[in-house]
Amino acid sequence: TMTMSARCRPIHRSLGLLLFIKQASSSLQLLFSSSRHISMKMMSSTSNSRQGKIWTHRPFQVTPASTATTTNPSISHCPLPTKTPTPPLENRIHVVYQSAGPVALEQLCQSKQEFYKTQFSSCVTTEDRDRIRKRKLASSSSSSREVDVTIYLPKSDPNNTKLNGICLHVHGGGWIWGDSQYQVAHRCLEMTESMNVAVVSVEYSLASTICNDNGQIFDPLDEVVTALDWIENTGADELNTKPVYVASGESSGAQLLLLSMLKRRDRTDGMPSLTSTWKCLNLVYGFYDLSGTPSMREDGNDSSPICGNELICMADLYCEKIVQERNHDEQCKKKIDRQHPSISPMYANLSNLPPALISVGTADPLLDDSLFLANRYSICGNVVETVLYEGGEHGIGHFGLQEEDEMGRRAREYTLQFMKRYLEEHIC
Repeated sequence: TMTMSARCRPIHRSLGLLLFIKQASSSLQLLFSSSRHISMKMMSSTSNSRQGKIWTHRPFQVTPASTATTTNPSISHCPLPTKTPTPPLENRIHVVYQSAGPVALEQLCQSKQEFYKTQFSSCVTTEDRDRIRKRKLASSSSSSREVDVTIYLPKSDPNNTKLNGICLHVHGGGWIWGDSQYQVAHRCLEMTESMNVAVVSVEYSLASTICNDNGQIFDPLDEVVTALDWIENTGADELNTKPVYVASGESSGAQLLLLSMLKRRDRTDGMPSLTSTWKCLNLVYGFYDLSGTPSMREDGNDSSPICGNELICMADLYCEKIVQERNHDEQCKKKIDRQHPSISPMYANLSNLPPALISVGTADPLLDDSLFLANRYSICGNVVETVLYEGGEHGIGHFGLQEEDEMGRRAREYTLQFMKRYLEEHIC
């Protein structure tokens, strides 16, 4: 196993991108050889007069035990996705927070939650709601705490055949909004039907909540780890599934998912190895460096539906909330190391992790997060597949105007195909 320092110097980020480009196709080299600002403006064009590109960079062999290093870059085409109009500056998250404070931010997040409830009502039928269950799990770290999860099941099988496995799901929302039901029910139901698995989505604590009701502790990572542990220990028996597990996370959920897998990998309590238990990870437009990659910091207020400055604000809120839980001293808030492996998985030792699919759009401020992580994931000895969607914004295939564009649908379908590949390889 290749060992790496858990704390990478900034130059590693540039080297990471260069190594990734060296391995990619000539078309991918051309894409990233010019200025990011120029290429991003071109690829975010509102015109659908030409076909957009989808770059897929994957090993020839996808068997988890494979040691092959040869890659198979390919390009496919479909119409460029719709560009989201730029919202008024005063409606941007960072401006709301800076001008009106945490109360206004919490109100904004509550209005977002009302939108999700409306979406749930329109997208999820009464019949489908019967396949959604809520459950409380005992926290892995404290007997006095409980973690809520939402469980999604496929349509009933009259033969009561065991499901193919369990998919752990961690929703996005920049650590400040979202939930395991109203925000993602239609997508989790899609996953459970496509893969014939039970989907367990975690209800983790949010940084936008001013007062934690009933003394709730802000520890979203522990809450994801709790769900992971429950799946491994009793989930398969309780949900009548085969003991085959995959995991999926979007945006901030991808960060929490990857951190939870690292925590699980480093356990020394006699549990089976991580890679023997978890078959693959689906990491979608994730936030892996909370100190800010170049693409995020250079974006400013440019991108939609989420811009770089909004992502910086979300990272600020997440880090401040973590410090508040550890120590209420205001001076300590300034000392948090955003490149610490417990905050930013980009700087962790990424060896001995399951095969991963890393997906991102080229118009996403978090583009560099995925590119740099893909390279680090690979050079640490793991199997990794990377897919880039030309003109794809943050949320492509999952929310916003690009959720149901052809490229958005293809992005979502590809993640399902990826997880199904690894499930089928291990189903007895």
